[in-house]
Amino acid sequence: MKVCLCMCVKNNEFGLKYKLLNHINTLETYFGKDNVKIMVAYDEGKSNDKSLELLKEYNSKNNNVIQIFDMTHINKNISVRTIRIANARNKLLDEIKQKYSMYDYFIFMDTNEYACIGDMNTSVLDYVFENKDKWDSVSFNREAGYYDTWALSFDPFIYSFFHFNDWKFVVNRMRNHWNNILTNSKDGDFINVYSAFNGFAIYKVEKFLNCSFSANIHMDLFPENSIEKNVQYAKRNILQSLEGDVDHRKIFLESIKKNNSKIVVCNKSLFKKVNEDFVKKLRGEA
Repeated sequence: MKVCLCMCVKNNEFGLKYKLLNHINTLETYFGKDNVKIMVAYDEGKSNDKSLELLKEYNSKNNNVIQIFDMTHINKNISVRTIRIANARNKLLDEIKQKYSMYDYFIFMDTNEYACIGDMNTSVLDYVFENKDKWDSVSFNREAGYYDTWALSFDPFIYSFFHFNDWKFVVNRMRNHWNNILTNSKDGDFINVYSAFNGFAIYKVEKFLNCSFSANIHMDLFPENSIEKNVQYAKRNILQSLEGDVDHRKIFLESIKKNNSKIVVCNKSLFKKVNEDFVKKLRGEA
């Protein structure tokens, strides 16, 4: 299997140092060093820690295996976080389209201080690749809890909860519904969704070559009547703005519409829970 490992980096010194650079080694061992292309979109214009130094140090010890793209020029006059991230992801995706379209998979792995810092259980990777006919993109549950609700779209909660009136009410209903789905599914089930990331996702290259990330809501990509159904279950009305969505939703909806892709969440945890005191001080459960 040929794989592109993609990461977006901005002020991620803690995550990189604590575990993520080790995860690079783990994934190189798993897929075979010659089968992995590693790419990082680095937001130098917004970074003020030692993330870049850590990446360069890693490269100096590992034959410059990480290709680093500086996003400063592209994101120079952009203040909206999700637009900056979408641009960073698209930069890496464009590189895949131009140079690695013959690869089998690409992976996006978050580099923050909580999403992916637990030990990686590679037997879970064995499981999803043994069942690769069941998905075109797969992300994972987490022992520390499912945190990435904004990037999640599932029936009937397909729309961005931040784009509803009284969004806190809506997200609570959504989380309760999702937790019930997880609770009632079995370990190893593949749960069909419209969009999901949760810090680490694997994508089949061929299914996403004609797609892209975006921080806007693209109404033409939603299945017929799905938004109306979401409004009914949310019990709140949607806002008029189509800007400022999470960067993931568009690429998944687009791949479903164009390529009939199967987007799933595997109810297995790829990363083990971190049981250390510092976790209490992080922005999210690790």
